[in-house]
Parts: sequence; C-alpha cells; structure tokens
Amino acid sequence: MKNSIFRNKGIATPVSLSFLIFSFTIITVATYYVAISSISAKMSKLNYAASKQDMLALENAISYVSWSPGTSLIKEFQGHGGKFETKPQDQRLIINVTMGSTSEIVFNSTVGYVRYELPAAELSQVGWYLRGSPTPIINQSFLDMAQMYIRVGNNCQEIYLGYRPLAISFLDSSQNSQLNIIRIFIINLNSSENLLFTGGFRLRIRCINVTCQTGTYNISSSISRANIKVMIDGNKGSVQLPLSSNDTFTLVKLEILVCNVKIEEVKI
Repeated sequence: MKNSIFRNKGIATPVSLSFLIFSFTIITVATYYVAISSISAKMSKLNYAASKQDMLALENAISYVSWSPGTSLIKEFQGHGGKFETKPQDQRLIINVTMGSTSEIVFNSTVGYVRYELPAAELSQVGWYLRGSPTPIINQSFLDMAQMYIRVGNNCQEIYLGYRPLAISFLDSSQNSQLNIIRIFIINLNSSENLLFTGGFRLRIRCINVTCQTGTYNISSSISRANIKVMIDGNKGSVQLPLSSNDTFTLVKLEILVCNVKIEEVKI
C-alpha cells in the first residue's frame, strides 16, 4: 500500500509541472500579442497624425506662394503609410453673378484639388475641417480660402485639399460717378502635374502667374446688392455683396483674379 501511494505522488509532480509551464507559456504569448497590438495601434495613430501635419504644411506652402508670381517652395513628404495624389483636371467651379435682371456665368473651369489617403488607424475624424469650413464661397478676406477636411474616399479616410473663391465689393470713389468694384479671387491648381506617391517624395509649389478678367456693367436701374452664386462639383453656395447706385442706374466693374499654382515633383 505504501509503495502505491508513493508511486501516485511521483506521477502527480511532473503533471503539475507541465501544466504550470503550459499556463505560463499561454500567458507569455498572450501578453506578447497584446503588447504588439498596443504598439501597432500607437504607431498607426502617430502615422495618422503625421500625415495631417504634412498636408497642413503643404497648404501653408500653397498659401505662401499664392498671389506672388515666380515664388516657389519645396516641401518634402516623409511617407507615413498613406497615398498622395493630385487631381488637376477635377473639381469644376462655376460662378454666376446676378445684379437685378442681369445674370451671367463669369467663370466655368476645373480648379483641381489634392487628396491624401490616410494610413489605416482605429480613429475616425470624418467631417473634421483642418482648414476652412463647408461654405463653398466666402466674402470676408480674413477667412481661409482653403478647404481641408477628412472625408471617406475609396472606402478609406482621406484628406481633401481644395480652394474656394473669395468675393468682395467696394466703391471706387476716385471715379466721377459711383463705380462699384466686384472682385473675385480664385486659387487654381489645374496647372499641377498628375502625381501619385505612396512613399517619401518632394514637391515644388510654384505660383505661375495671376490673370485678371474684367467686365463693366451699366445697369439702368437702382440696385443695392449683387448675388454671387457658385457650384463646386454639385456643392452650391452664394454670398451677397453691397452695391451703391443713384436713382437711375448702377455702374459695376467686375474683376476675376485667378492665381495659377503648380504642384510638381522634385526629382531626388
């Protein structure tokens, strides 16, 4: 009987030891995978944030060179697991000016935009504006002409960067009669190269020129405002600009200033 008891104890000891080793291995492997997942999630968030900073720096460069022909800057992207693409022939902008019974389309062209497909991350900021707002036209010069926001494209999050027009009006008192000036500012990216990058790359952002299209309107009635309506790829908006007139007519000079900015690759 005594020998049988000792034999049972001899069997229990290695079985218990094997169970402990197995349990410890499972815990170690689980801890390892949790740690790797945590590190991967943190890296994804860092790449997501770095991609946003790269696009903000690009917009800063475009704003800096705009309206200064011949000015250029070079911007380097490190590449954070995303995809950069220019769309110079997309984004049609149509502008209509209405003053009393006079209505005319004064601009109808593509103005281009830039998109950056964000790296995968357990984070959603769809609809968040990094620059500007949803309004497709503005009439206050202190507002950003840029529209940069996060949206869903090709089943992933992407940063959209485009530009909306700015419209203002003022009275030119130097003229013998009351001459209203309506001035519309447009930043146009459709001279850019067709680019597609997934790693690190360098860009040159250059202001090619500023063009000005003018027109004069002698309206045989007294009107107090002009309505500027825009449509950008189906997104509609409008602003109203004040006008001065006498009792019988309103004199208006329309100026459309287009700043042509080119985004091009810099060979490394």
